[in-house]
Amino acid sequence: MAESPNCILLALDAEDTPATTPALEFAAVLAKQHEARVTSYILPPAIQVPVSWTASSAKERLASEEAKIHARMSATARFASRYLAQAGIECLTEMTTSPFQSRTERFVQLARVNDLTLLDALSGDPARRGAIEDALFDSGRPIVILPPSSNSALPRRVAIAWDGSSRSARAVDGGLVFLTGADAVFIVTVTGEKDLTRMAPGADLAGYLARHGVADPQLATLAVTKGDVGGRLRKFIADEEIDLMVMGAFAHARFRQAVLGGVTWSFLDDTPLPLLMAH
Repeated sequence: MAESPNCILLALDAEDTPATTPALEFAAVLAKQHEARVTSYILPPAIQVPVSWTASSAKERLASEEAKIHARMSATARFASRYLAQAGIECLTEMTTSPFQSRTERFVQLARVNDLTLLDALSGDPARRGAIEDALFDSGRPIVILPPSSNSALPRRVAIAWDGSSRSARAVDGGLVFLTGADAVFIVTVTGEKDLTRMAPGADLAGYLARHGVADPQLATLAVTKGDVGGRLRKFIADEEIDLMVMGAFAHARFRQAVLGGVTWSFLDDTPLPLLMAH
C-alpha cells in the first residue's frame, strides 16, 4: 500500500478578492482523506515599474505598491486558512516578507520538504508558469496541476504515460497514493515516436504496480505516425474518461526554457485534466 501524503504544499496566487480554486479545493479533499497537513504558500505578483516613474518618485511609489501587494497576499492567506480550517484541515501559511524577494525561492524550499505540491494550471499566466517549472524541475518532488475545469473529487480512473524512463518511474512513485486508490489504471505506451527498446516495458510496470496493491493495471499501446503524441494522449484521455494523468517531464538541465516543448509543454500549456508530473 502506498504511503499517504502527510504533508501537502499548496501554491496560491495573491488576489485582491480571494476565491476558491481547483488546487485549494483538491487540497482540502486530499488532506481530509489522508489526515494530512497543508502548507499554503502565497505567490506574490510581480511588481511592474513603469518607465514614467522618476528617480525622485520611485521610492515612494514602490513603497505604496509593496503595501498593496502585501495586503493582497495577507487577504489570500486568511482566505485559504479559513477555508481549510472549516474543512477541519491543519494549515500553515507562508509568504514572502517582501515582494522584491525571489517569487519562488522559498516556495521551492518548501516543496522539497513536502510529499506533494498542488498548483493551479497556467491559464496564460507567465508568472504561474515560472512557479510550476521551478517546483517541477528544482524541488525533486511530484507536483499535481489542477485545470479550471477539474473538480475536487479524488481520481478514480488514472492513466500513466509510460516510456520506461527514470522520469516516468519517479512520476509513478509520486503517484502511487492515487494509483492504489483508483478503480482503473492504464499504462499507456506510445509507439512510433522514439526508441523504447532499452526502456522498462509496460508489462514490467504492471507487475510492479500489482505488487503495490494496484488492482488489475491495464496495458494500452498507442501508435503515432505523424508525431502528435500529445494529441493522441488527449484522445485516449477523452475516450477512457481519465481523471488523472501521471507522467514524467522532460527538459535538458542547461536549456530548460529552450527545450521545454513537446508533450511536456503541450500538457502544461493546455492542461486537459489533473496532471501529476515529476522530473
